Amino acid sequence: MSSPTALRSRLVDLLRRDLIGPAPDDTDLATELLPERPGRWYLTGYIVPAPDSETAEDEEAEPDLPDIAETPDPVPGGGRAEDEGEDDQGPARHRYQPSSIGLTVQVPLAARSLDVTVTWGDYTTEPPMTELELTDRSVRTSPPNWRRHARQSRLSLPIPLQGRSPAPVTVPDSAAPGRPGGALVVEAVARPYRVKQPDGSMIDMRVVTVLLVNRRPRLGNRAADLTTSFQVRLELACAEGLLPRADLSAVDDTDFDRRLADLHYRDVVEYAVGHTISADWEKAAAVCRAWTDPLPVSEVERVAPNTGIDGVVWGMEDFASAAADAATLHAALAKLPEAYGVWIAAQASIVPGIPGPRRQEVAQALITRMSIAQARIAAGIALLGRETRARQAFAAMNEAVARAARRRNAGPQGDPAAQSAPTWRPFQLAFILLNLDGLTDKTHDDREVVDLLFFPTGGGKTEAYLGLAAYAIAHRRLSAGGVLGAGVTVLMRYTLRLLTLDQLARAAGVVCALELMRGEPAWQENGKRLLGDWPIEIGLWVGSAASPNRLGGKSDSKPETAVARVRRYRRDGREAPAPLKACPWCATPFDRN
Repeated sequence: MSSPTALRSRLVDLLRRDLIGPAPDDTDLATELLPERPGRWYLTGYIVPAPDSETAEDEEAEPDLPDIAETPDPVPGGGRAEDEGEDDQGPARHRYQPSSIGLTVQVPLAARSLDVTVTWGDYTTEPPMTELELTDRSVRTSPPNWRRHARQSRLSLPIPLQGRSPAPVTVPDSAAPGRPGGALVVEAVARPYRVKQPDGSMIDMRVVTVLLVNRRPRLGNRAADLTTSFQVRLELACAEGLLPRADLSAVDDTDFDRRLADLHYRDVVEYAVGHTISADWEKAAAVCRAWTDPLPVSEVERVAPNTGIDGVVWGMEDFASAAADAATLHAALAKLPEAYGVWIAAQASIVPGIPGPRRQEVAQALITRMSIAQARIAAGIALLGRETRARQAFAAMNEAVARAARRRNAGPQGDPAAQSAPTWRPFQLAFILLNLDGLTDKTHDDREVVDLLFFPTGGGKTEAYLGLAAYAIAHRRLSAGGVLGAGVTVLMRYTLRLLTLDQLARAAGVVCALELMRGEPAWQENGKRLLGDWPIEIGLWVGSAASPNRLGGKSDSKPETAVARVRRYRRDGREAPAPLKACPWCATPFDRN
């Protein structure tokens, strides 16, 4: 079985073949035969002949006409058959298409030349057809097939020492098949350049821009692909090596976010810049080659939570039990801010080695923010130690999230008790603790702070904020009885409907757990329900297509109300009144009743 990495590479290769066409090393497609014009088959990676100044405006405005001139026979009566739609005309070509691609590289002053390699594919018709046969609908009988011809050429491009541009160089053997009078041309500009570094030093180099221009003759619309170059690739090589270029535009910026990004990506450099196309280069200690790439690929490193910190309890059910005693709970949490402080000190030791005082300012600001977060985590732990209601709400939060996790992991037929004990990840627990003061004390300064929990999909953000939601609900009900503990405690907002429905089910599981706990003896004291007498509920407010916005009743029989929709659903099983398809607790599918 292929590895995930190999499978991903295969998918990228298939996408590249579908959008661009054969790569230089795709020998199986070197002479492929297409059933229609390559300009309609491939979406990018080609260059059309450069327009003449006198005819450019009129020719560029010419529409891209379909290959098939015939239309289906009409159905008697003037209409079409029900299952017969318009013919698929393929992707429309852009009005303005690239006639050149290019690369800009930085080379040492000692460099005297660049080795240029150009690869591309030309296509001819089978059977051979003249331009008139391709463009004149009255002459052409049927669309031809198109045969690919793999092409490659190498040349050496001198780099002038005095900043003059080298003369254009015609790529050898690059005329269109059977179309003399034009070719692919390499044009370049070389200029000296002095680059300022973050530490203030200057480096002298030469910047060279190399363009590959299609100077072939321009043909009519349906014949244009005869002189268009497809799967074009421009590669530059320098024996003295290519020099890296760092983006320093944000070093002196006034926007903190841009300066933060500059600090984070200070080690990221580029060895080439593409023009009308992207660029890529060899992954080596000494980079000597760069090339154009119409489908750039970047590998994103996986972000994973750390596995744990010695001396800290992570089990949700362990926390629910430990919350019965302030000292036990403090011992279970105290090592977390201490370990965070050790990590902050390690980060602070890096600051003096960061090049440039401006970047060091940003780094020091981050250290300050980390220290504030550490203090807030410690304050949350202290709150749990001194306030009984906060500890009870913390216990309810852990028990509810743990119950919901066991239920969700067990599935419809599984046993929740057989599931592994749910645990918090360090960033989740830290996020919860640093927000406890602000959720508990209505006058706390933290209520003016919005904390962004930033982590990749699947990392555990949902459990973290659902934990805070459960804490807020429980603390409010522990602090106020009757209807004072009820009402809307938490608002969750999403910008995508599918995400809203998924998160609704996740949140409903926690609410179900809290509601079950509310009626259990363990959460009663002297016959009083600690989590209140009013049911713990969850609601959804979305567009009326997903959920009725009016309840309805005897005096309101409008068809869009919830009551009318429930009646219709019981009658015919269509248009469910709620977007949930199954019970969020036991996963039993909902039926008409």
